[in-house]
Amino acid sequence: MGQPVTEVFMSKRQHLQLASFEDAALRALYREYGIPIDQFIHRHCELAELVKTWNEFTGRSETPQDVFDYMMTKRKSAQWERLGRASARNPGPHAPCFTDEELTHLDAIHEDFQIASDKFATCPAAGKKLQAEFARRTKRIVSIAILAAAMVTRRKSGKLKTLKPKSKGQNLGFTDIDRVAN
Repeated sequence: MGQPVTEVFMSKRQHLQLASFEDAALRALYREYGIPIDQFIHRHCELAELVKTWNEFTGRSETPQDVFDYMMTKRKSAQWERLGRASARNPGPHAPCFTDEELTHLDAIHEDFQIASDKFATCPAAGKKLQAEFARRTKRIVSIAILAAAMVTRRKSGKLKTLKPKSKGQNLGFTDIDRVAN
């Protein structure tokens, strides 16, 4: 009938094993969010968003509890950075701001990829490509949802260049409509 309760609580938890790039990405997001580890106990939404972003970026599928355990274990063994008292007063959910340089990179990615801005939000492959390229250019990891929202906002405000028209050789969709109409 399962393990006795004392065995469940006394058994050692299996800790995550991360590659160095995965650990570095998690640390970068931790600094970006600016929330001390202890506060994640009360700030479930922010922890879930951090882990979701990290999972997207690394291709992993870890739970917030497992990632929290990893960070807490590292911190208790003095292998995790401390953010300091100023960050402890971080009042609200994570809402990243972009520097002018990062916005320039976002605009350049839009022009280089030639993908409609809303596709980054609706097509997982496009979103993942955007996230990876933004991280490569800026050395900053941001969730796909936030990058896609920034891209759409920039398009709606007229800050993105118009995409180049597709060439005649590409699939243009309803090209057979003339045959159907005749």
